[in-house]
Order: sequence, then structure tokens, then C-alpha cells
Amino acid sequence: METNIETIEISENTSSGACGCGSGGCGCHSGGGDYLDFNPDQPARYQLIQEGDHIVEFGSGTGQEAVAMAAAVGTYGKVTGIDFSDKNIESANNLREQAGLTNLEFVKGDIQQAPVEDESADLIFATCVFNLQTDKQKVADEMYRIVKHNGYVCVSDFVILEDIPDGLRKEAASFAGCIEGAEKVDAFMNYFRKTGFTSGGIVEVKKVKLPDEMLEKHLTTDQIERYNDINADEGIFSVVLVVEKPETCTAETCCHNPDKHKNH
Repeated sequence: METNIETIEISENTSSGACGCGSGGCGCHSGGGDYLDFNPDQPARYQLIQEGDHIVEFGSGTGQEAVAMAAAVGTYGKVTGIDFSDKNIESANNLREQAGLTNLEFVKGDIQQAPVEDESADLIFATCVFNLQTDKQKVADEMYRIVKHNGYVCVSDFVILEDIPDGLRKEAASFAGCIEGAEKVDAFMNYFRKTGFTSGGIVEVKKVKLPDEMLEKHLTTDQIERYNDINADEGIFSVVLVVEKPETCTAETCCHNPDKHKNH
């Protein structure tokens, strides 16, 4: 898979709910059936969703993404949004009613123990919620449990290639909360390898442009230059990871993480 590096800016106007993460989104579903023909102005993530899909969104927030996906999957499809906040669930249900959608549900729940049946989803989306979790491995395990064989999981979040100062991490997280949990990219991907996903990878990378006045508090002039250099490893990166569940289970896939079965 080709990876294009661009830049995104994090500033006082960045929403901590969206975290400025993976603006191209997760377009990854490649199973059988015809793709829907979408307006080119729509995000790429929706252009590869197939009519009739069951999509589960981890961390559905106030429901905007789920509503758009429910319209995309059509009458025979279904979208299930999971969120831990009563306020978000209420707002999302109000939005669903306004949109008049009957193929969309919002469920209160912890994505570390998601209230969704085994192998019931064609696609799972998670945008800037993975890094906020206390047990990321359990979240990856839950994704593996819920998605069908040959189904896809698409996670948008932040990673680092080199260690960053704690003070900078905390200040950047005040604008985009999911930055605080950013780990090195290999550690991020290892959660999904460990639980049994055997194919896929990072399909989009954007380097985060932090305000210079923020960087000046924590970095030298040379370090700031590298943080602003799109080709340098220093800095924070927004990535989109797409992984596929294998067609069949083996001891190396379904049972690859020996601890996950203790949790279910």
C-alpha cells in the first residue's frame, strides 16, 4: 500500500472530539458486490462502503459519522454506533431521528467490552478513540472478535516515530486529546498483529503541524526545524491503519493473543 505524507495543523480551533485525525478517512472494504457511486466531495472512507454492509463505529460521539455511513449502506445495511457517554448517545439519537434513518442504532457501552455479537460486522471504524483507551489491546481484541472473516478494521489516530518531550505531548493534547496516548508506530500496529490480524497496514500519514509558539516552549531551534520538516521523523503523525481479518482461524490468528480469551 502506498503511503502519502501530508501536513495537518493542530491549533486552538481543533476539535478534541475529532482530533484532526486521518482526514482522508478509512476506505478499505474490498469484498464482493458493487461499490456505491458517491459524490466526489464526500470523504474517501464512504466511497468504498458497500450497500448492505453492517458497520460498527467504536466511539460514535454525537453521531455525525454514523449517520453518513447509515445513508451509504442503504436500507439493507446497518450501522451500530457505540459510545460510553449518555449525553453523546442522546445527541446521536436526536440526530438519527432528524435524519429519519431506521438502519442506525446507538448503544451505550465500553469499547473494551463492546456490546456487539461475534463476527457480525463487515467494517469497524474508530476515529481518535483508540489512543484514549486504558487497555488498547482489549480494544484491538474486541475489534477482531466482532469483525467477520475477510472484514476490515480501520483505525485513525496519532503515532510518533521518535520520543517527544512530555511537556509538549501534554500541551498538544489540550488541543487534541488523543495525542496524549500516541505511541511509536510499531507499538501501535503490534496491538493488531498480536490479536490476529495478518494483513494490512498504514494507508495514510499526515504530519501534525503544531503552532511554533507551542514548540518554542519545549524544543531548540534545530528541533523545531525538524518538527516542521515533513520528511523528518521527529514530530507527531496522524495515521490511518487498515487491517483485514483472515479468512479462517488458526492457532496463530484467532488464538494469537493468549490473554484475550480470559476477558470474554
